[in-house]
Amino acid sequence: MSKISDRLTKLGQIERTGFGFGVKSVRTKVPVILVGVEVNDAKSAEGIDADFYVVNPGKNGAAQSEAIENAEMWGAAVSGGTGKEIVAAVDSGADFVVAVGEGAPGAVLRDEEIGKGIVVDGEISEDRSKAIDSGLFDFLILDGSLISLPLSLGSVLDLQEQLTKYSNHIFLKMNQIPDQEALELLRDFGISALIYEASATKNDDLANVRSTIEKIEPKKHKSNAGASLPQSNDTTVVNEHEEHDYDFEDDDWE
Repeated sequence: MSKISDRLTKLGQIERTGFGFGVKSVRTKVPVILVGVEVNDAKSAEGIDADFYVVNPGKNGAAQSEAIENAEMWGAAVSGGTGKEIVAAVDSGADFVVAVGEGAPGAVLRDEEIGKGIVVDGEISEDRSKAIDSGLFDFLILDGSLISLPLSLGSVLDLQEQLTKYSNHIFLKMNQIPDQEALELLRDFGISALIYEASATKNDDLANVRSTIEKIEPKKHKSNAGASLPQSNDTTVVNEHEEHDYDFEDDDWE
């Protein structure tokens, strides 16, 4: 499984790494929404902090293969070229590939070990949206640039109209910085990530939106089950917030 696919399954959870005798465990809170940036090349990512990076297509739309140093997750966007460039990018450390339009080579779907995304046009047929949602991709990138902030009811309904077509993880490409209220709404709608163009977004704005997201807790789901007395054969379920761990000396937090 790719890193980004694994991370998307843990949004809002506590990720614990480092197990075994004499090994300090590290607990990291995975944000409820990831923040990514699009860069023109690996060098353009220098000095930019994000959860993941998308390197724009290179010459003839081919995938670029130069790795982004010190990046935990980066991927190559591709709109043309061949599978050869995609393989080169993966060999260089790319964790995922993003198809930009249907002119991208079909090789974006070949490697089962990497994450797969696609930029989706808002004006597509119902049959095409079903094909996209059939399980070929780990995440879809939708255009969020037309969303007005603060969120109006109309913007909410426009967004929801798009979201009802898909069951995949949804990334929104944004050009505005939402406040905490808007971010909580996007969380409630099931948005998994926001993407910004590095060349058009200030580092301070990226830092602010990531800082705000860190304060947001996962959506609380209301239970429809009525109160009942515990039965003798009930199984106790403990989530990550209720897990008892008294070995505090071995835990570090990030």
